[in-house]
Amino acid sequence: MAVLVTACGQDKFNNAAATEKNAKRDVTILVFSKTTGYRHESIETGIEALNTIARKKGYRVIATEDASYFVDEKLKNIDALVFLNTTGDVLDNLQQVAMERYIQAGGGFVGVHAAADTEWNGDWFWYRNLVGGVFKSHPDTPSNVQQANVSVVDANFAAGEALPKTFALADEWYNFRDLYEFTNHILTVDESSYQGGEHGDYHPIAWYHNYDGGRAFYTGLGHAKTTYKDANFLAHLEGGLAYAIGDGTPKNYSNVRPYDTQLERTVLLDHLNEPISFDFLPNGDVLLAERPGNLKIIDGKTHKATDLGFAKDIAFLSHEEMGLVGVAVDPNFATTGWVYTYYTAFTKSNDVIARIARFDVKNQTINFDKQTTVIEWPVEKNCCHMGGDLAFTPTGELFIATGDNTSPRDQDGFNPVDFREGLRMNDALRTSGNTNDLRGKILRIKPLPEGGYAIPKGNLFSHANEGRPEIYAMGTRNAFTLTYDAKTGDVFYGDVGPDASDDNPMRGPRGYDEINRLTGPAHMGWPWVIGDNYPYVKYDFVAKRSTGEVFDPQHLINYSPNNTGAKKVPAAQAPLIWYPYGNSEQFPEVGSGGRTALVADVYRADQFPAATRLPDYYDGKLFIVEFMRNWVKVVTFDENNGVRKIEPFAPQINYVLPIDARFGPDGALYVLEYGSAWFKENTDAQLSRITFNPNNQAAAVTAVQTEAAAGHQFADVPHAGEALAKNNGCMACHKLDSASVGPAFKQVAAKYKDDPNAVAYLVDKIAKGGGGVWGPASMPPFAYLDEASRQTLAEYVLSR
Repeated sequence: MAVLVTACGQDKFNNAAATEKNAKRDVTILVFSKTTGYRHESIETGIEALNTIARKKGYRVIATEDASYFVDEKLKNIDALVFLNTTGDVLDNLQQVAMERYIQAGGGFVGVHAAADTEWNGDWFWYRNLVGGVFKSHPDTPSNVQQANVSVVDANFAAGEALPKTFALADEWYNFRDLYEFTNHILTVDESSYQGGEHGDYHPIAWYHNYDGGRAFYTGLGHAKTTYKDANFLAHLEGGLAYAIGDGTPKNYSNVRPYDTQLERTVLLDHLNEPISFDFLPNGDVLLAERPGNLKIIDGKTHKATDLGFAKDIAFLSHEEMGLVGVAVDPNFATTGWVYTYYTAFTKSNDVIARIARFDVKNQTINFDKQTTVIEWPVEKNCCHMGGDLAFTPTGELFIATGDNTSPRDQDGFNPVDFREGLRMNDALRTSGNTNDLRGKILRIKPLPEGGYAIPKGNLFSHANEGRPEIYAMGTRNAFTLTYDAKTGDVFYGDVGPDASDDNPMRGPRGYDEINRLTGPAHMGWPWVIGDNYPYVKYDFVAKRSTGEVFDPQHLINYSPNNTGAKKVPAAQAPLIWYPYGNSEQFPEVGSGGRTALVADVYRADQFPAATRLPDYYDGKLFIVEFMRNWVKVVTFDENNGVRKIEPFAPQINYVLPIDARFGPDGALYVLEYGSAWFKENTDAQLSRITFNPNNQAAAVTAVQTEAAAGHQFADVPHAGEALAKNNGCMACHKLDSASVGPAFKQVAAKYKDDPNAVAYLVDKIAKGGGGVWGPASMPPFAYLDEASRQTLAEYVLSR
């Protein structure tokens, strides 16, 4: 039930830019005070205080706890949205999107006190960043309400300008977690003046920021009823409200995020056999690669697929990531008819090489006996990590992502820098860290019409004694996808990291996957560092002990006896995004579970026809993909090319191991899914197109949402262990009834059905990971799961 208050009389704002405009127009404030957690007794007092301000300023106030107000039709008429001591989960998914669209259209937000204790669970990170922080705790001794000294740190802002430099106030003083780095602080509280503070010498308690197209002001004051009678607080609140209201510019909904239901998927082709990569011909046809050795052309209009086959010398090693791993269409295909492939081939001596080869496409056929070799390099066939993506620039330069071709086994999930006799494959310094080796690199070359290639200017090494001239970036582990942004010249790639789930003082950091941005040639640091340049510890594998020496990311030396390049290598560059198996403190939006970081493309709206492209809201944003976590997300950059936010894209779609994604000539997003079972054809291995349907705005959120997609609205699953298995990537390697990379759950249950210690054994196994019981494949450790979760998961597996 909403309470409408029409306030009379007008006044001038003190120092807000919006003063004169707001005095001449109708201003409506929506005060929202719904609670599903703790209920503050001061809510009604707070509404009275806001009504007092409204009468003074001539505002119209709507006070409500009815979340049905959160629709475009109602919010577009609101000048400022006030969350007054809201708590818990107050909006459903559709209402959350409506609120985001309101802010993106230019709306204003005021959060008071417990607004920071709202929507703190689930995956609505957008709201937490809007508020600027999340409630962690408050003092209880000697009381939750204590008098403290407050200081103004920004007297030029409207919510601080009318306040004394310092003042005392009795209130409840929140401690925060996840403070958003882009806010501007207005007030701090002196922790020496009360008991229970946890921020130390600098404890922000009120702030503001321009956020995602709108304005947000938050104050941690406002718990006690008496606070709403305090003149300083009322001046503070009035100034923050004036900032949120803004200057009266009409809200613009033309560049806001779509509703999830407006993004619709159409499956174009399924029953694929290990699909790995695809690209587009100029007419919209799709060239798709299947790893065992088959190219398909998919008609862009009829979606009919034609199998083309592949070269006879392909070295398809099923469990070692080799075969046909990349494909790209020449940027001048309309005149050349050329396509390029990245595959592994057998030599006459039965060794294996990696090869970039060019083929001619004529009338949807390819003569694979006639190929032109562009570049090739030797690889060792008893392992893995081939990388495998290709990306052209409009001028014909070709970027190539290669893997480190190094075994992760016998390394406990840390960096493989192992010089023991006969274990050359365990040394990534021989490849990624070797300036004279093309593995573990991003290469940049210019293919020539007659075959071979030229070296463009601007690669990492300009002299042969420094390193191979083809290298654009070194120090990658398993760069599986990359893309080139023609507008900026930047290269983005996803790099799959090692498996350690915990830091180890003897070895170094836990494993991280990375999304990297190359604005020029660079060294990305593997195997010396991982994640945000977290350094490994030098380890003696012969003596099985740590040397205690920690690698310095700025001064790196390749000390491997297997190194054939320079000893001194460039300093390491930090990634754009990095995340472990567990929850990421820096990027919580990516979730937790198995890891395989991939990139799609940077979306540039002006490259596509207006009738079929995605909304302009996505212009300039990077689309990223998680193979193991089954999602597509969108990255927005700040003015310094850092990450401003990460948001879901069509989270209602249930992907099955998405392995590649690209924007087509029509501006739709095409997603390739590997399918549910490894190393075989799958009915759910498919290519889909995701399009924007503006007419589907009012559709309800459907029941197909997963727990990860729905955030606080968990899916109905028959067993909590099933949810854990799905959300942590277990089902990517295990099936209920049949073996995959690992054994079927039913096989595990049968093996241990008479073992009274089976649960304890599996709880320990899930934490530590390992292999050898069911075959050569190793299970990564899941130590980030607490013991109760691991027990639930173990009980679920044993109950199958």
